[in-house]
Amino acid sequence: MFTPSSRPTVMSDFDLPITALTPQRHRRAVAQLVNEERRERGLPALRYASSLRVSARAWAVVSVRNSRFDHGNWTSRVLRFPFILAGRPRGRVVGENLAWATGAFSTPREIVRDWMSSPGHRANILRNWQYGAVWSSPDAPEPGRQIDGVTVVHHFGRKLA
Repeated sequence: MFTPSSRPTVMSDFDLPITALTPQRHRRAVAQLVNEERRERGLPALRYASSLRVSARAWAVVSVRNSRFDHGNWTSRVLRFPFILAGRPRGRVVGENLAWATGAFSTPREIVRDWMSSPGHRANILRNWQYGAVWSSPDAPEPGRQIDGVTVVHHFGRKLA
């Protein structure tokens, strides 16, 4: 006989570590949680921009490959963003949130919780962006931590009037 107490516990993608998810599911969950934070504060959800995905992926790959965790030369990097290049001559602006974690801290919920606990990351999430894209790489940018780690890059964008 099946009783409620014998039901298996089903966790949402929000609460699963990177080792239990595909990178695509991890990215989707992070993006959904960021949009929930925005909606709770009366802000519109970010629309997906494949051009921001390209730049987010590129920086995640560089971060993991080179065991680095920083924004690099932001001014120089931004000039090569496909989102920025596509907006010329009118102009566009972009922003970036980075995260890395291992094990139980690699869940989408933990990543977004950490961002919302940081004044700079929180401000980025709640800015007047129009577009966003997340890239999750199942690796950490710290030597010896790669096995159960994740590096997350979230790029934001806005078209100027």
